[in-house]
Amino acid sequence: MAITRLPVREYGTAGKVSTVSVHSADLTSANFDAQAVLAIALKDAVDPVCLGGFGDLTIDSVAEADSLTPPGTPLAQRENKWLVSARETAAGFNSVTFTIPCADLTLVGADGEEMTAGATKTALIDAIEAFVLSNDGVAVAVESIKFRSRTL
Repeated sequence: MAITRLPVREYGTAGKVSTVSVHSADLTSANFDAQAVLAIALKDAVDPVCLGGFGDLTIDSVAEADSLTPPGTPLAQRENKWLVSARETAAGFNSVTFTIPCADLTLVGADGEEMTAGATKTALIDAIEAFVLSNDGVAVAVESIKFRSRTL
């Protein structure tokens, strides 16, 4: 199983980086192009919910170069995260969680926690369900995307 990493740059001059890390299918000569397309689709779906700037998307040995420029808003902080909770669609129904740093707080719903419904959330869910696998290599279904923060 491959590990896909999407570094997200935070606001400021220190160049701090947080990373979205998910499991994905092993790369083979038969699926290489398809997996690269799905990884970029995931990055494109994360972009509208994240205020941070992207680093290089990597799937094992695949990299898509992006800007090294930090974001221009002080709201792009790693402490503000989207917590994605998903569950396997078959087998043991194991849970899967990962976070997306630098959450765009304009997408927090009226309950102060859940991401608001809409095209942006739908695109993110579709990209996750098309690409992300559980630790056991099983497809996942997103159960929730919630805002979380922490203090350092």
